Amino acid sequence: MLGKNLTIIGGSGGMGRVFARYFKKHGFKIILYARNEEKLEQTASELNVKYNLSLKESVKDADIIMITVPITSTVDIIKEVVPLLKPNSLIFDITSLKHDIIKVYEGIKNEYPINCLSLHPMFGPGIKDMRNYVMLVLRVGGTLNYNEIVKNLLDLFKSDGLVINETTPEFHDKKIAMTLGVPHMFNILFLNLLRRLNEPLNELTNYTGTTFLLQKVFAESIIQREMEMFGDIQMQNKEFYKLLDEFEDLLKDYKKIIQNKDKKGFFDIFTKGLNYSKEDNHFKESYKYFYEFMKILKK
Repeated sequence: MLGKNLTIIGGSGGMGRVFARYFKKHGFKIILYARNEEKLEQTASELNVKYNLSLKESVKDADIIMITVPITSTVDIIKEVVPLLKPNSLIFDITSLKHDIIKVYEGIKNEYPINCLSLHPMFGPGIKDMRNYVMLVLRVGGTLNYNEIVKNLLDLFKSDGLVINETTPEFHDKKIAMTLGVPHMFNILFLNLLRRLNEPLNELTNYTGTTFLLQKVFAESIIQREMEMFGDIQMQNKEFYKLLDEFEDLLKDYKKIIQNKDKKGFFDIFTKGLNYSKEDNHFKESYKYFYEFMKILKK
């Protein structure tokens, strides 16, 4: 049975707020914990939930403990909090990298009578409705009640339309390098290339059509989000290093094609990208989506 006392460690952050609202709506008793007293008190007041400045006191009665702190702090927080938990409680994190986290959980579940789960919500703090968003799930294990407790939590998410995808740490980190690391990198580099050319974005907008405008707005929305998280997703993920090598080779090949005015080479790389895209479910409607976005921008 899923208990109703829930503590969110890192509760004053964006994702802490999202899940505090979510679980409160479902009747959970929420306690927030964070190290910044002023921000923590303000957040608790806004959400009308309790908070505690003592880590020990904040988790002593918790049935569920959610960890939402920076990637580089997650392992240390887990190790610090686990000895304070009551038997049969459930601890889960929502960090964007899983290899080291799962290794820590594996040791913990053999030493303490608690349940360990790792989640990765594939959405950010600006979300209003979780329907049709993806939640990645990595099961670890724990007490005899583990399967029932985890099922109850996942069923709750499913009831609100979240799409649950179960995976492994190796598979997770490889895919995240592609789906988060690569887009973040491209948008950071896109803005910095233009910056190096000393071109104000407002000026460039006067000389552009739809493609540049959409790319610019997308990049600007990305760059306003958490710098530390973006850096950690790339710097702490060994799988991303491999992608950087591939990207470097690809850029060298592309540079040769352009400099040599190699139309056959350009046709080849363009066609390979096109054929690869055709396998995607969104391909046929992509141009329609593109102009739907443009309609929003034009408003």
